[in-house]
Amino acid sequence: MDVKTVYPEKLDQRSIYKLVKSAEVHKMVDAAGSELEVVEYVIFDDTDSKTDEVKEVLTIATADGEMFGTISPTFIREFKDIVKFFDGDVGTIKVITGTSKGGREFVTCSIA
Repeated sequence: MDVKTVYPEKLDQRSIYKLVKSAEVHKMVDAAGSELEVVEYVIFDDTDSKTDEVKEVLTIATADGEMFGTISPTFIREFKDIVKFFDGDVGTIKVITGTSKGGREFVTCSIA
């Protein structure tokens, strides 16, 4: 596992471990339609144990103490754009789901 981005930068190892490994991390799609106040996040690469494929993963912690994670490239790309635009301090995001032109379901985010 390769941790690439941590917010806040001084996030302690226990918090990083929870964001990366906890069984309490919910699927981001479960938060569809919700606004989430992001207080911590980690972006890391993880290797699928069955296929050995490396996937980028984003996990966030909210002000309510919940954690949500996703491997959706669409969500992660938009989240990174928000991070860049706001110099890391994401604030509150809205989780959005939709259907692509090809008929596939997707999840993404925007600022709230």
